[in-house]
Parts: sequence; structure tokens; C-alpha cells
Amino acid sequence: MKDLPVKYYLTHFKEFLDFIRGPCQHLLDEKDWEFVQTFDSLEEDAQCVLVRSAHRKYPIFKSVSLYYEELQQVSRHIDMLLELGLFRRLLHGDLSEAFELFTKPELCQLLDSAQIEHKTSHKKEQLVEIARSHIKMKDIENSDLFENYLVREFDNQLAYFLYLFFGRLSGKLNMFSMRDMGIMRTRKGEQSDIARFDTLEQAKTAFFYRQKSWLAKSLPPEKASEELAQISTFPAAIGPQAERARDMYYFRLGNALLPFDQQKALVAWSRSQHHEAQEKWVREKYKQGETEGVLQRLEQIIADPDSEHLLVFAEDFLARKYNKKRTSILTDMLREGSRHLQIDEIYRDGVELGVKHYYENQGCIAFRTENRLWQSLFGLAFWSELHETDQSALATEFDVRPRALVDNTFYALFSPQIEKRLAGFNSAKELIKHLTKMAASHYGKTNGLFHWHPKMLEILSTFANSAPLEAIQNILRAMAKDYRNLSDGFPDLMVVEQNKLRFEEIKAPGDSLRRNQLISIRQLRQAGFDVSVTQVEWFIDPNQAYVVIDVETTGGKSDQHRITEIGMVKMVKGEVVDSWQSLINPQRHISRFITDLTGISNDMVADAPLFTDVADKLTEFLQGSVFVAHNVNFDYGFFKKEFERVGLRFKMPKLCTVREMKKAVPGLPSYSLANLSKHFDIKMTQHHRALSDAQAAAELLNIINQHRMTHSPRTQS
Repeated sequence: MKDLPVKYYLTHFKEFLDFIRGPCQHLLDEKDWEFVQTFDSLEEDAQCVLVRSAHRKYPIFKSVSLYYEELQQVSRHIDMLLELGLFRRLLHGDLSEAFELFTKPELCQLLDSAQIEHKTSHKKEQLVEIARSHIKMKDIENSDLFENYLVREFDNQLAYFLYLFFGRLSGKLNMFSMRDMGIMRTRKGEQSDIARFDTLEQAKTAFFYRQKSWLAKSLPPEKASEELAQISTFPAAIGPQAERARDMYYFRLGNALLPFDQQKALVAWSRSQHHEAQEKWVREKYKQGETEGVLQRLEQIIADPDSEHLLVFAEDFLARKYNKKRTSILTDMLREGSRHLQIDEIYRDGVELGVKHYYENQGCIAFRTENRLWQSLFGLAFWSELHETDQSALATEFDVRPRALVDNTFYALFSPQIEKRLAGFNSAKELIKHLTKMAASHYGKTNGLFHWHPKMLEILSTFANSAPLEAIQNILRAMAKDYRNLSDGFPDLMVVEQNKLRFEEIKAPGDSLRRNQLISIRQLRQAGFDVSVTQVEWFIDPNQAYVVIDVETTGGKSDQHRITEIGMVKMVKGEVVDSWQSLINPQRHISRFITDLTGISNDMVADAPLFTDVADKLTEFLQGSVFVAHNVNFDYGFFKKEFERVGLRFKMPKLCTVREMKKAVPGLPSYSLANLSKHFDIKMTQHHRALSDAQAAAELLNIINQHRMTHSPRTQS
């Protein structure tokens, strides 16, 4: 954590305001400019008081919360801000909210002074209800609370400015502090300092409908009805961001109205282009028996769909409701062309990893790709267009994604460059060359499309060398045209078998296919890829390899302590097929307590290898197996942290011999390794030494697996 200067909040606010009065000056109306000019005219400490108030969570706050050691004459500055209309005192309309913010002693004092009956034993919620029923504005004015509480009067301008700066309603001033303290990573140096909107009307209507949409999530029915009655007075949405926010608002307004007034809900949804609003309109109209009108709407959607989501819905609804088809498109895709695999149930918490290991054991190349393959491919293929042009660049360093993707206008803005880029990928060699060049130039840079990882280029190169080039170009073009709807839902696995590439979406028993997955699978198939859905059945695989592990450490917490010894035993079909053991130099002092416990001293590890020296050997030894340990999360956590320290990701299926022994042999007084070894007459040559403990746990694993085999409904010989 970094220490911030005394008036850091004022520095941050001025940085924030510089963007508003600079690149965004054409997006400010008369009241916005009045606030900026008034702020600029204030004394520095008065500015500090105002900014401190802007950091308060609620517009109603205690005046004492503005008193800080670095500020002088705070009372005078508060009076000045009251005179300028930036603060005000409580009014009648504030009371309901104010009662929630008053402390319990303040509520009791207020009720006492107004001679209203109550009990000090009442909960605060009860006191609030009593105050709402009986307290009048004159009671507040006659109490100390009237002087002690203030109300911000510049929230409209502040909220609008924050929206202009961050591009979303969730942006807060404290994010500057989080950046400076190193808590939040931003993209400093990549921002363009260009406004998000071209005109005042675009900005104001986008802000208006964003606020409306946010509030509509929790509108009570009477308020929703009032909103619907007022929509004729609302401004027209100008620009793509305003249109998208408007459509979401009408969708949410319809949702709020549906339980109480179906017809009003239909009116709200009919005004929205959001695909879920149109779907709900179709479903509710069909329930009402308006089949002809629904049929016409479905045919219009299919002829000219707004999105793939809406097209899939319309095709499916038409087939099932009008052509009497019994199953949905999602069900059909699960049934047709599916693969069926039996995978050891140890992979229940990671079915994709289980299928990956299955294919690797068959001699195939398999990678868990999901969305990251396509997102990293897209991000690297079009890095220049996404990050190095004014039309698409970030407005501020806090932005996540390029503006052209946020607005879904990437292809419209850059179609000549995109087509030229795609044409340049005329061979796998050229594609890999470009991806490698972009990765080398920009590796590690924060971006809103993908996360960098060590195997990225290996996966992309395998893909480029095995996939149909035209199919790759087709998907990249489709993503460029509609990134919002075609950037996720991609299949879990990429498999290369006998030099042929395919994608597989993995489904465990009970899993369903989501619509975004259906859309991505359809897109991939239409582009020319081999894509299937793999349905998994669980069983106990006697050929499954296990590596039973024990680590000795300098202490109990993986983020603070280090490994001093590793012992591993590999088991297949209940037999030990390999073992591995080594002391590890922890690069830190081993306490006397740990030495007494384990027998491992500082002298013993002085010349031992570092973890980074054995990381590759460990990876090779563990390949394709299940990570087993007694209290597995302890050993697994240390492995994961040590691999993380050397820049590698560690993920394996795991089995805990403590948990499984409790299932296999319930009711024992203790499940410690020493007591279980004694109970089952397992010899331990040297307790608290890694290999000895791993060997003992391996014998427990055999007992566990015998129980699993006996009690599982499915096994395979």
C-alpha cells in the first residue's frame, strides 16, 4: 500500500474535472458549467470541504464528517457552500431518508423532544417507523439535527460528470485513490482523452436512460405505472449508447409491470429492441391467444433479425408452437451429433479437465480454450485497430474495453482495415507471424478482451496450424461485426486428433446448453469448423493415475510460508509405479519449532534445489493424474502458490484422504494421518517427513478406492 498526500482527494477531483472541462466541454449545459465555474472560484479549503462531501455515500450527511485536521475554518466554508446553494438544510421531502440515516440515540432524542411515546429498547427499524408516523418538519427544525445534517445539492452534476468520465453509473471518485494505492490497475498512458460522445444530446439522453434503466430494476408496481404514463414526455434516445440504455429500460419496466398489469408490460416491451423484451412480448401475446399477430412478428424477426439471440428464439418458437415440434433447438443440439464419454467421477468438480486428460491419454492434443482462444485471437489480430486509433481508443485510463466494441461499431468504423488484415492471413505462417509480433510488442498490457497466459501462443499456433484458414477468417469477421453477441459461449475444448481439429462443448450429467453456446456453435459450424457436444457419464476408472503428495513447510499459511520438502507417490491400479522426493530450499529461515517437528533444519536445505529448479519435473510427474493428499487443500495450496511465484498456473483435480476416509470408514475417533495409520496397521518410517507421509496416505487411498469401487453404481474393468 502506498501512502497518499494530505489533500489527495482534491488532486484527484481536479484531475477528474480537467477531463470534464477539457475533452467534454461540448457535453456540458449551462448548469454544468455553472457548477464548474463555482468550484473554480472557491478557496482551496472550501474546495476540499466540497470534495469531501462528494465522497459521502448518501446526499444527506453529518456536517461533522467534513472536519479534517488539514482543513481550516470548516464552519465558514460550510456556510459559504450553503449560501452558494451547493449545500442546503433538511427539507420535508428529505425526512423519510433522513430517519434511516439518523443514529438510534438521535432518533430517541428527537422522539423525546417531540414528546412521542417510544421505548429505548426498540430496534432502530421500529424507531424509524414511529418517527415517520409522528415527526413533523418543525420537530426537526427545533432539534440539533437541523444544524448537524447537510444535503448535497450538486448530485445531478456530479453523477453526470462521473458518467462522462467512467462511461458507466458505477464509476466512483474513490477509484482514483485505489489506482494510486496500487489496488486497481488502470491503463495509464493508453487513454486518448477524447470524449465518449459527439454531441450534448447523445450524452444527456444516454445518461437519462442509463439512470432510468438502473432504477427500473427495483421499481414497485405503482411507480412503474407512473413511469409508463410519463414515457411520452421522455427525450428521444440519440446515439447507440442511449438507444441501448432506452431498450434496457423498457425491458426492465415491462418486467416490473408484468405481475400486476400484463397489458402495460406489453406496451413497455413493445417499445424495446432488446431481444429479451421482444421474446417476452411474443410469449405473453401467444398466451393471450393472439397467434396470428405473433406469427407475423416471428416471420418478421426471421426475415430481418436484430441479433442471433433473437433469430434462434424466433426459429425455435415457430417450430415448437406452430409446427408442433416437440423438442427445442437446444435439446436437439444436445441429442444430435453428440459424443458420449465415461470419465472418472473424481472430475465432478472439473469435468472439462477430465475430458482433456482423457484425450491426452489417448495421444491427442487437447487444450481448454472456451472463450479465451477466440478473445485472444481477436484481440491480437486487430490490436492496432482496437487500441491505437482515436475512433476506438480508451477515453480514460479506467476504461476496460475499446469504445468501438462497447458501441458494437467496430466493423462499421474499420471495415477496410479489417478486410485488409484478414486478407493478409493467407497462410497459417502469416497468421502466426502476426499474432507473435503483436504478443511480443504488447505482452502483459491490461486490456478488456483477454488475459495473458504463458501458453497463449502455443495454443494459438496449434490452432492456426490445424484449423481451416477460411473458417478462422469467417469467425473473426463475424466477431468484428457483432462482438457484443459473438464474444462468448465458445466450446470448452479444442482437440487435435490425427492432425484434424475439432471443438467440443462438454456437458456433465444434468448440464444444459445455454443459448449463447448454441449461437457460438452454430456460427463455428457455419464457418466450417467441426464442433460437437460431448456428454459425460461418471464412473470409477481403475486405470486412473493418482499422485499422493505430502509437503513439509516453514509454516501453515501458503502466502507467508514456503515448502521445505516434497514427497510424491504415483499410484495406478492400486500399485506404486513411481515415487519422487526432494528437500527444497525455501529461501527463508526455518524456525526451531518446525525443525523439532519435521527434523528439517536450515543446514539441510542450504544446498537443496529451489522450487523453480524442480517445477518442470513436478509438472511432468503430475501430468494426467489426480492430486491426492491428507488435508488436500493444505498441500494443494502450497503447490499452487509456489507455481504462482514462478509465473505458472497450477490446476489439477484433487482428492482429500481425510474427507474420503470419513465416507469410507465413518465413526472413527480421529482421522489424523498418524491415527489412521495406527488404526489400519500402516507402517510409517518417519512421520512428518514428506515421502513417508505420502506413502502412508497412498495406502489410505487404496482403502478409499476399494470403497468407491464397491459402492459406485458404475465401474469399468
